[in-house]
Amino acid sequence: METIVPENIKDDKQQIITRMYTDLENTAAADRFYTTRNIEDCSADLDTYIKRLSQSADSKSIAKSIKWIFRSLSTFKQEEEAPEFLWGFIYNGYTKELTDFILNTAFAFGLEKGKPKTIKSKISYLTHHPHSIDLFRIYIGSTSKSGVILNYNQKSSLFEYLENPYGESYALPVFDLVINEDYTALSFNVLASGAYKTITLKAWQPTDSVLFKAIHDLHKSEQLKSSPLPDYCELELELTEGVLTRLTTRNYDANNRIINMYTEGAGMKIFVQELDANNCFQNSDNMAPHPEIVDEKFVIVDAVPHWKYYEIEDLDMQQEVISVRTKPQQFEYENDERVNVIAHPIPCRTIQHPIKSYAFIKTLLHELLPLRQPFKSRF
Repeated sequence: METIVPENIKDDKQQIITRMYTDLENTAAADRFYTTRNIEDCSADLDTYIKRLSQSADSKSIAKSIKWIFRSLSTFKQEEEAPEFLWGFIYNGYTKELTDFILNTAFAFGLEKGKPKTIKSKISYLTHHPHSIDLFRIYIGSTSKSGVILNYNQKSSLFEYLENPYGESYALPVFDLVINEDYTALSFNVLASGAYKTITLKAWQPTDSVLFKAIHDLHKSEQLKSSPLPDYCELELELTEGVLTRLTTRNYDANNRIINMYTEGAGMKIFVQELDANNCFQNSDNMAPHPEIVDEKFVIVDAVPHWKYYEIEDLDMQQEVISVRTKPQQFEYENDERVNVIAHPIPCRTIQHPIKSYAFIKTLLHELLPLRQPFKSRF
């Protein structure tokens, strides 16, 4: 471990604080997003961080101090406001300076890199909510429980790592995100599970490479920086070993109001629907125990004017429209109690859904959909 020079660490910290004061003085009062009190709090927090590191016995305790300082600098300590609006210095203007200082200081006090982790990408789940703080989030894992969640921070235009998305208000920064030449491996450094380590995601299917490239291109770029138009749609997409298993959108009108799913112009619902031994579809409305699953179908829902399913024959995207060609059957429940699914022979249909979204999202769909593997029932 290198020799620790406290004066050098304090000098590095003071350079950041001095710049904050200078920037504040040179910014018009109407454009300022922080005060001298915020700078004083930041300086005190960094001093506390240095003290905590000096008392740390191992990398695990150092990692706890890193988590503490990131959380402390994520807000301006305005506890009466909702957390998503408390963008502190770590997200506002000084991301690189502060994160570099935090990590370099931790390494000086003995932080060691943990064992690298490699994850084969077999399951990917992407959500895009343009009108929400959760703008773009993606899960990539070898199973549904063994993977990583990367969340795009619109404020900093950077991806962050969610170690515990249900217990942490703020994510942790991702460092040194790189991709190889053929887009089959995406790696980054992150503070995860109490250690600073390298995580490498390995592509399993061509669709994984498309997602890896999208993450790499979006990181440090401003392709989702601008405010969305009022009618931009929400989107969820799931891939299982390259097979598209879910693609849903929620559409908004020009006044940013959600379009009811039983109305023309509503979003699409494409997913894998399971059928049990009682000839009933598994669905979220019916939480009662089901008999054994005996079949599954890749379906699209048409809820206008009433709920019905069509098995999908083919799916593609031309320009800004996703087109679905159905098989010659329509499935619906025999009655409102949803106790029996009946099938009617019908002519094949073509159902079209325009996608209103950022150019980045539409390009991603254009590149993903042609590479998906064909759906095959497990039964």
